[in-house]
Amino acid sequence: MDANADACFVVVGAGGLGCPALLALSAAGAARAIVIDHDRVEAHNLQRQVLYDVGDVGAAKAEAAARRLAGRGRMAVEPRVHALEPSEVARWVTSLSPTTIVLECTDRPRLKFAINDACVAHGIPLVVGAALGWRGQALAVHVPSPAGPHADRACYRCVYEAPPPDDEIPRCDEAGVVGSGVGHIGMLMAHLALRLAAGDHTVAGQLWAIDLLHVEVRRLAPRRRPGCPAHPRATDLPHDSLAGSANGAGAS
Repeated sequence: MDANADACFVVVGAGGLGCPALLALSAAGAARAIVIDHDRVEAHNLQRQVLYDVGDVGAAKAEAAARRLAGRGRMAVEPRVHALEPSEVARWVTSLSPTTIVLECTDRPRLKFAINDACVAHGIPLVVGAALGWRGQALAVHVPSPAGPHADRACYRCVYEAPPPDDEIPRCDEAGVVGSGVGHIGMLMAHLALRLAAGDHTVAGQLWAIDLLHVEVRRLAPRRRPGCPAHPRATDLPHDSLAGSANGAGAS
């Protein structure tokens, strides 16, 4: 599927999720991407950060990603070496064009929630992903007008409500990270983003949960949670409760 020529894909995090997502976007013919990451390439992460090799160790991930993608396709990549903080997300999202699709590929739960809330408030389509061990998940978020046909679609905060306490977030070196796991989720995130860019909003609100150890895929369709603070102007709707694992956790 060719991406909308006007779409700009903003990939926040150029690690284990962001690398395969960028490769998939480029291969699909996306015209433009912005990569935001402040971190540097490290040798022990190369098994899952598939855009890089040993020659990139020590380089800024955003710049290395742009360099590696040059010549692979027509996608123009703008690197931004920057640590995006939750406190600045609301202002940052107001600077995005209406044709932007954001891919949240970091391992920072508070940042995921901040980006979800700001994108929902300003009508920017979003894909949020996470992976840890053999498990991963991805959720596309697009909020139409309250009177629209899909006004009951869930956002990330509808599903998980709030980020977990910092001391409850498992570290990658404790829980383990499987390169093929984050690769699958990153590719899925790109697929969902491309469908949003093409105007296919039927994927929004569907939570894809993958268990690679047992080769199981579940597609869940939670409805918007009444009282979700990400939807302050919407009328509360009935919803299906959903409890999920890996709340905000992921590999970068």
